Amino acid sequence: MRFFHSWQKIPPVYQNAVVAIGNFDGFHKGHRAVVEQAVRIAHKENRPVILMTFEPHPSGFFRPGGRTFRITPIRSKVRAICELPIDAFCVFSFDKHFAEMSPDDFVENVLIKGLHAAHIVVGEDYGFGKNRQGDIAYMRRKYPELPVTAVKKLRDQNGEIISSSRIRAFLRDGEVEKASGLMEHPFEIEGYVIHGAELGRKIGFPTINIVPAESILPRIGVYAASVEIDGKTFKAVANIGYRPTVNGQSVLLEAHILNFDGDLYGRRLRVRLLTFIRPEVRFSSLEELKAQIIKDSRIAERISR
Repeated sequence: MRFFHSWQKIPPVYQNAVVAIGNFDGFHKGHRAVVEQAVRIAHKENRPVILMTFEPHPSGFFRPGGRTFRITPIRSKVRAICELPIDAFCVFSFDKHFAEMSPDDFVENVLIKGLHAAHIVVGEDYGFGKNRQGDIAYMRRKYPELPVTAVKKLRDQNGEIISSSRIRAFLRDGEVEKASGLMEHPFEIEGYVIHGAELGRKIGFPTINIVPAESILPRIGVYAASVEIDGKTFKAVANIGYRPTVNGQSVLLEAHILNFDGDLYGRRLRVRLLTFIRPEVRFSSLEELKAQIIKDSRIAERISR
């Protein structure tokens, strides 16, 4: 698979492609439906398939400095997309210039002159151009020579639309199983393992510490989790919060990895949240905290997968 960060000078082999466009945050079932439709059309028309997305997420661009709401950091998104049967992946910078593009500039300069797109596949509520002034009807009306396929939103077994906003709501409520069901994979917090106060080690429960800055902050509390290390998956109990028992000042993810002993400082790891166990609370002593960690670890041992 080829990666492109500009629509300028796309090699001829990737021109005249079927182009699937979207933010693909969380890469849920609805997003997969868009890509699968693009692949079907490409096979039928004997064309390459290109997936186009943007970085940063456009909504994040318009609210700088705020807590990120994105479900899937760019690295996670790339990993998921690399597993798809597509030929190229375009990640275009969503900056001030891009945000101010008119709908016509986007279609004419990016899709037609840049990518030489032969067919566009998007979700049915797709909007583009400055202030999302363009939509599917606009593109079909002004550019009838460029076919556009709109994929209808998928619904779950209860008839509710599968969307990134629903996944975010589940995560904020600690309902990680429901979020994972829509995504078809567990929600992950990814980052580099940093040094902490090492209080966990002192009470017999060493933890890895990760600042959860690259993805949405789920409900504060304790989770059954899993961590993959060198290709092997370990069960874990993870706390996301302010650590009130030790007067923590900022949000941190601390994960005690069950049946593991090793130095992970500086490693980039992914902690998968599987089940919410309990809210974060302040304990009166480290001994009380230790007793609760033992209980949490037993729960995580039973329900982690």
